[in-house]
Amino acid sequence: MSRLFSAVLVAVALGGCGDVTPEKIENWKGSEKGPGKLRDAVKSTAVAPALRAQALAALVEIGMVGESLNQLKSAPESDRTPVVREAAPRIASMTHGSTPGARTTRTQRQAKDALFELRSAAPDEVKAKIDDDLIAYTTLDLSGRMDDGENSSTKILTTIGPRAVPKLIELLDEPGPNQIQAAALLGQMADPSSRARAADALVAAAKKAATHQREVPDDLLRAVANVGGPHGNVFLIDQAEHGADAIKEKALLALAQGASVSGDSATLAAVLRIGADKKNPGELREPAFQIAEKCGADAVAPLVKLMAGADDQTRWRAAKAALVAGGAKAVAPVLEALPQGKSYKKEDFDDYVIRDLKPIGEAALPSLKTELKSSSWVARAVAVRAIGQMGKSDDAAALEPLTRDGTPLKGFAGNATLGSEAKAAVATLKGKK
Repeated sequence: MSRLFSAVLVAVALGGCGDVTPEKIENWKGSEKGPGKLRDAVKSTAVAPALRAQALAALVEIGMVGESLNQLKSAPESDRTPVVREAAPRIASMTHGSTPGARTTRTQRQAKDALFELRSAAPDEVKAKIDDDLIAYTTLDLSGRMDDGENSSTKILTTIGPRAVPKLIELLDEPGPNQIQAAALLGQMADPSSRARAADALVAAAKKAATHQREVPDDLLRAVANVGGPHGNVFLIDQAEHGADAIKEKALLALAQGASVSGDSATLAAVLRIGADKKNPGELREPAFQIAEKCGADAVAPLVKLMAGADDQTRWRAAKAALVAGGAKAVAPVLEALPQGKSYKKEDFDDYVIRDLKPIGEAALPSLKTELKSSSWVARAVAVRAIGQMGKSDDAAALEPLTRDGTPLKGFAGNATLGSEAKAAVATLKGKK
C-alpha cells in the first residue's frame, strides 16, 4: 500500500484533515473512539506537525502511546523530525511539577518513558534538551525514582552518559540514599577525570563527617568504594591501615564489595600487606584477600610469592586468591608454589586447592595435565586428585603413566603413593559416562 493511499485512508477516517483541531484532540482523550482517532492523527502526513505532536502527547497522557510512538520512530526522517521537535517539549512538560520525596504520578512516569523512547528519533539539539529533562526528572529524587515506570533511572542515565555526570556529582554533597545511588552510577559511567572529582568530593565529605562524628558513616564508605578509582581507593586503604579500629574493617569491606581495583598496583600492594600480617585479625585479613582477588591477573605473581614463606593459613588463603584472580593461568604457578618439604593430608588438597579449581572447570584441565610431569611431587599429587574429581572418562589416559609412580605422599594415611592415588583416580574416571 502506497504512503499516499495510506494518508488518504487516514484522512477519511478523520473526516478530512481539516477536522483535526486542538479542541478535538482534547475531546478525543476522553471519548471511546478517541484513541483510534489520535493514532490516526499522529500517522497522517496531511495533519500539521504541531497537531500530530499534540495527538502524540495526548496518547502519552492516557497511557496508550506505544504503537504510535514506534510508528513515528520508524517513519522517514523528513516526516518524523518536525513532529518530534514539536512533541518533545509537550511530553517533557508532563514530567514537571513534583518535589523531591513526593510520589510521582502515572502521567509523569508515562511521559518520562515516552521521552526516553523518543530521544533515539530526535535530532541532536532536541535530543540534548530531552536528555536535560530526563536528567532533571531522575535526579530530583534519584533513589526514590530509581524504578519509576518501565525504564529505570540507571538505564536512562547510563544511556545518556557523560552529560549526566555533572548532576550526579552534585548529588554527592548531600548525605543520604541519593548520594549512595549517585556514587554507584558514577562508578559505572564516569571517565577517569570525573571519577577522580567524584571521589575527591566524597572523601571531603567523609573527612568532614569524621571530624563531627569521630568516624565515617558506613554509607559514605560504600559510596567512596562505589565510585572507585585511585583517589577513593587511597582513602579507604588509609582508613584500613591507620583509621580507628572500628573503621578499619568497614573500610576494607567497602573496598571489597564496591570498588574497581583492577590495574591499581598501590591498592594491591596494600591489601597484600594487610592480608599477610598475622597480627591483623581475620576480619581484616579476609576482605584484604577478597580485594586481591578482584585485581585479576596482576595479583597472581605477588600472591604466589606470598605463599612461599607464609604460615599454613596464609598460604592456603593466598592460593585460593590466586586461583580466583588468575583462573586457568594461575593453576601451574599455584601448584608449583606449594612446598615439597611439608606433609599434607589429602583433605588439604581437596579443601584448600581443588575446591577452588572446580569453579575454573574444564579450562583448568590442560594445566593440570601438564603438572602431572612436574618435578614437584606436591604438584603432581594435586593434579592427580583434581583430574580424578573434575575430569571425564577420556582423561583417565593422562593418569595411566603415574599409576606406577612409587613416590610416597607425605602425610597421607596408610602407605599411599602417587601411584595408588593415580590408580584410584583412573578407576573413578573410567566409571564416568
